[in-house]
Amino acid sequence: MTRTIQYVFWDSDNTLVDTASHHWHKHAETLLALGIRLDPQQDGERIYTNNGAQNWAWLSAERGLLLPLEEYLNAIDTWYFAHIQDIQIRPGVTDAIDMFSQANIKQAVVSNGRRRSVMAALNAKNLTPRFAFILCKEDYIGRKPEPAPYLAAKTRMGQIVAHNIDPASCLVIEDDPKGVESGKSAGMAVLHRPLGRDNTADFIEACRDYLQ
Repeated sequence: MTRTIQYVFWDSDNTLVDTASHHWHKHAETLLALGIRLDPQQDGERIYTNNGAQNWAWLSAERGLLLPLEEYLNAIDTWYFAHIQDIQIRPGVTDAIDMFSQANIKQAVVSNGRRRSVMAALNAKNLTPRFAFILCKEDYIGRKPEPAPYLAAKTRMGQIVAHNIDPASCLVIEDDPKGVESGKSAGMAVLHRPLGRDNTADFIEACRDYLQ
């Protein structure tokens, strides 16, 4: 039996919105124009799990990337923003958000990503107004799989509702094992929904179980 929750913290990339291919292509296309070719088999997982600054670091150290960090981030963001409307909300997400909202459960977003790319995707899909707040990597010290992101979310939500929040009353929804570890380390319930390997009806039912 699952436990009843009062707050839901969503990851953003590949949990709310399917951005995996966009994050890959923003790096691959930008680097190709600079004469650096990425291999999906060799480099895909690394690109997927790192944020922009982390990818810049290893690409500079290992692949001869010469652009300064801010220039590189601006370049990949230019590609990302130009294709932002192609990003899709993951199936069942809006139904789950509606279900939690109807149960008066406050929801927020907790992302490892940079604010400007996270907000671009959420704004493009009109998801931003659905959440009490959105935390990105600039808003806390640490990174998933550390508990810091979700502990920061607990603190922020506590400020909104004007009382301390029990981590056990919070549900984390994540696509990535690092995010799962982060939520569990923060003492919260976690619903793991890997990208592309689930049934939408099962996901909705799993969310509903936390309202029982």
